[in-house]
This record gives sequence, structure tokens and C-alpha cells, in this order.
Amino acid sequence: MSVFKLGKSTKASVQSKDAKSHDVEASPYVVMRDGSPQAALKIDSVRLSQGALLIEGWEASTAATTLTLWIGGKLQDMACSYLPRSDVEASMRDANSQLNCHGFLLKISIPSISLQQLRLGWQLAEDREPRLFDLQAPAADMAAAAPLPSQAGSVHKPGPGPAEQTVAPQDADSPSGFLQRARWREPDPLKVSAHLDRFGIMPQRSGLLAGWVVAQPGWELWLVDSEGNVESLDKALRYQREDIVELFRAQFGQHTVDAGFVMPWPFPLMPGAVLRLVAYHRETAQAFEAVRGTPEEVSSDPEGYARWAFTVPTPAEKFDERLNRWEGALIEELLVERRAYFDASGTEPEVQVLGTPPSDPTLSLIIPLYNRWDFLEHQLLAFSRDPELLESTEILYVVDDPRILTAISNEVENLHQLYNVPFKLIWGHRNRGFSGANNLGVSISRGRQVLLLNSDAFPTSPGWANHLSQLLDAHPEYGMLGARLLNPEGGMQHAGMVFFYSSSWQVWLNKHPLAGLDPQFDMVPDGVEVAEKPAVTGACVIMSRELFDSVGGLDEGYLIGDFEDSDLCLKVIAGGHKVGYAPGVELVHLERQSFSSLGDTSFRTLVVRFNAWRHTQRWGEQIKSVMQRFG
Repeated sequence: MSVFKLGKSTKASVQSKDAKSHDVEASPYVVMRDGSPQAALKIDSVRLSQGALLIEGWEASTAATTLTLWIGGKLQDMACSYLPRSDVEASMRDANSQLNCHGFLLKISIPSISLQQLRLGWQLAEDREPRLFDLQAPAADMAAAAPLPSQAGSVHKPGPGPAEQTVAPQDADSPSGFLQRARWREPDPLKVSAHLDRFGIMPQRSGLLAGWVVAQPGWELWLVDSEGNVESLDKALRYQREDIVELFRAQFGQHTVDAGFVMPWPFPLMPGAVLRLVAYHRETAQAFEAVRGTPEEVSSDPEGYARWAFTVPTPAEKFDERLNRWEGALIEELLVERRAYFDASGTEPEVQVLGTPPSDPTLSLIIPLYNRWDFLEHQLLAFSRDPELLESTEILYVVDDPRILTAISNEVENLHQLYNVPFKLIWGHRNRGFSGANNLGVSISRGRQVLLLNSDAFPTSPGWANHLSQLLDAHPEYGMLGARLLNPEGGMQHAGMVFFYSSSWQVWLNKHPLAGLDPQFDMVPDGVEVAEKPAVTGACVIMSRELFDSVGGLDEGYLIGDFEDSDLCLKVIAGGHKVGYAPGVELVHLERQSFSSLGDTSFRTLVVRFNAWRHTQRWGEQIKSVMQRFG
């Protein structure tokens, strides 16, 4: 689509300098002479951002021009950045090949001024006075009578010629200083070729971009957004792109190495902003726009952001560098903000009591429900055959998935009547994850001990919970105890956990060393009821309520799942307690984890990698000490 269209004209004249009647935001203002355009001006947007008024547009002229900004009849100080506009050049080239075309961004700080009578001044070299254009002021909640700055200023753009340069108010030594010296030219794909594959922003916060670029020696690569922010592409994480090597080897040779890039955009932007990759040659001051892009809006919810960001391509071996440099800290920050938001809302959980739980329970059994709730009936059947459990234990089911709330609410009365097992059904008004759901259940519980149990774990015999409770009392040196978990076919799934260091991921991972083996290979000495382990799984673990509270419960800073249980174990060890495993208590657990896909970059695997990274950041040194003690 053309930037503007020229009608037939036979009159050799210059349009009137009284430009107030022309809406320069709706269509370009064009100065004609002898049937040919000599200058043109267009305003693309007028908006407020981060306490500043931003005016973005373009101009084309055969001679020098000067831009000024007027508010309430007073000339204002402003900053101006000039950028290439290849779309304008393409549209204007046929009309007049002598036109010098570029975009501009005007910026003025407006902490407390009124935007009444907002006008843009545009003065050609032949003009004695500027042509004034009325602009539509953006809505703002500002003091109407605040004083205006007293000092006035303008920005002058010299005309084309051998000494042509773009004048902008940036410090020449600042990152954006090259914009002062740049001499804009047509894009040259033989010098620099580039493409933006992904560009997303969390509005008014930050963003992430990825793509590829190949450049001949001597060309610097800069990113410039429509707010005037500038960042060097040297800050990007670079990686090999074999597809780009194949496409550009003939033109760029060895300069196709590490063509791929991914990097954060740390500046706040809004949808509709523009990001340009600019190539600049310092010796000749030549510059051109290699590629531009507009962002897609990305959720600031930590899981939503991760689901988008983890699809931005990064080789598996580079993902830890991405986490270390920016992504890990950002997701942690989003998790903290989400929890603070919900904590501030203060909505009390809903508690439905089915039957009559023990009035003074020794043990509180906490069972989160997510996605599937049909396992609840199988557990209630097992609990109904365990009189010791019913006598001393309160059972709390925590619904952690709004998708199953209606279905389970409609069935709990029938299930209680069928199995005659008292229990509480808790709804916390949102999905909190493994840690949050268990923490919520513990906060409502009344027992002096808490036993965390997965909804797909089933005891193999009655008395299991009371046995764990008695072992915890009999061995006060142990802060927490885990049970033996079996796969449905009878092989061991859990007999304590160890930590091992992954050199591929550069993190510590959790491992079940006896997973899949027959229980006879669990070499616990005869007569030993509790064996010390580096860690135990959270699928079935018991500890005192007092200790659980004193270490802060389960950490809710992990994404979706994984590592919360080993994190809790390490907090208990840091508090001077041991972590134990009770081989005499067995349950069947229907799920198990695997870390075999180290080369996989699927979302689930990348979530594990983030959680492992965070776990290692927090506990890496202590894990080394623990594993040295266990040999």
C-alpha cells in the first residue's frame, strides 16, 4: 500500500503554510512544486508512555527541515531520534527520486504539564516560519494548570549532500550515539541480512526476541524500538543455525557462524510498538534498517509466560545460559508477584466437612486433587478398611483444579455415605500447584503431625499411616520420613532419593537409584526400621506440623511441579535434622518421573530444567556436602 497518493496537478505552486486545517495524523501533508512532491510529513501516532509524550511519524524532503513542538503556544524542549523508513522510501521513490525519507520519534517528558493546544511545527529551508499542525492530545490524568518548561528548543535535520548527517540529542558516547552520526542508505542484503522469528512483550514490562542475522565484517548491529530505546545485539545469546549456514554460506562464508540469536528486551513497550534491527558501519557512518518487527502480547502469569517463552528456539545445550543470564530470574520474579497478588486478595478457602472427623487428631492426611479425582474413591475404599487411621487421622482433600470442582462437589456426599469415611473437602479458589495445595491443606489441619500423600498413591495394608506416625515419634533425630513406593507391577519406584550432577544441564537432579528393581534388592539391614537418605519423595512423607511450619512449608517458587519435595528435605537437613526412609511401609504409586530425555526441548522438559536450575541455585553447595557424606 502506498504511503500517499498524488493526484494530477498542473499548477506550479507551494501549498499554503497555514496547515492547521490539515489532519496530518489522518493523511500526509504534501508540498508540491511543478507537479512533483518536494516535501511530505505524516504523523503515525501520538501517545503517552512512561511519563513522556511520544510522537512518531515520517518526513520526506529535498532540503533541510526543522521540527518543533508547541504546547499551549509555547515552544518545548524535546529529544528526537531519526530512523530509516524503507516503506516510505519505496512509496516516494517513483514520485521524486531526490526525496530524502526517514522516520522520526519525538519525545518530551511531561510529569505535570497540560497537553492543551498540542501542535507540531515543520519548517522547510525556504520557510521563514514553521507550518503548524494541530495534533490530537492523548488522554491523560494530569494537572491542567501546571507551568510549562521555560527553555525552548527545536531539532534541525540537514538536507542531503556529501556532509549529510542526522542530528539527534543523544550523547555521542551513549549506546544510541551512533544515531547522531548515521548516514542512512538503502538496505543491502549483501552486507547484512536478518530476520526476527519471535518478538513478544509483557506490556509495560519487558520482552523477548529471537531470530538470525549474518553480517560482513565492520558492521555493528543495533536494536532500536519506537520508544527510542537502543540495545546492542552483542548482548544476545548467539548459537549455530545450520539452516542459515546452508542459505548464506556462498555470500557470507565463515560469517554465518552463530547466526541465531535470542535476547531479552528490557525496556517497557506496548502492543503496536516497532523494533528495528539497524546495521551501522562505524568507519563510513553508513546505516540501514535490516529488519523490523512488531511484538505479540505475552501473558505475565509465570506459567503463561513460560509456555510462550520456552517455545522461543534455543539449543538444549544453551538453555542453562539463558536461565543464568535473564530468564531464570524473570520467571522467579513473576512467581513471587503472582503469590503476592493472591495473598493480598485474602479470599478464605471453602471447607466442606463430610461426616465427623476425629475431634483431636494425631495426624492430618493432606491429599491434593488435580486433573483426575476418580482416584479418591479407591483411596476411600482403602481408608474404610483401616480402623486405626479413622480413629486418629483427619483426612483433607484439597481441590487444586477448577475444572474438577463441580464434578467432585456433586459426588462427595455419595462417596461419604458409601464408604463412611469422614473427610474435609477444601477449595482454595485457584490452582496453587503441588506446594501451594499442600500448604493450604496444612494451614487448615489440626493434627500435630502432617502426612502429605498423592491422590494416586494407595496403601497395600491397613495401619500404614499409624506406623509412620509411631516411627516419627520413636526417632526424634529424623525430621521427616518417606515410605517405600511400588510401581503397579511390583517393582520399586522409591526407596529414598539421591542427587546427581548433570554435566549436560549443569544442575543437580533428583534420582531414584533403585527404581524398577524388585524390593528384595532394597538392602536395608535387618531390624532397621528407619534408614537415613539424602532425600525422600513428597508423594508420601510425614513430619511434625511444628517443623513443617518452622521451615516455611513447601516452597511455592517452583514452576508447575518438581523439586519441591527435595527442597523441603534440604530445608529440614539445614535445620539440623535427618531425612529418613521407612522400608516397612509400602504404597503403590501410579506415576513415576524420568529424566532420560536430556536432549528434549519440549515444554515439560524445559519446566524441569528451570526448576532444576532454581533448585541448584538455592541448594547446590549443600547438595555437594550431603552427597559427600553419603559417598
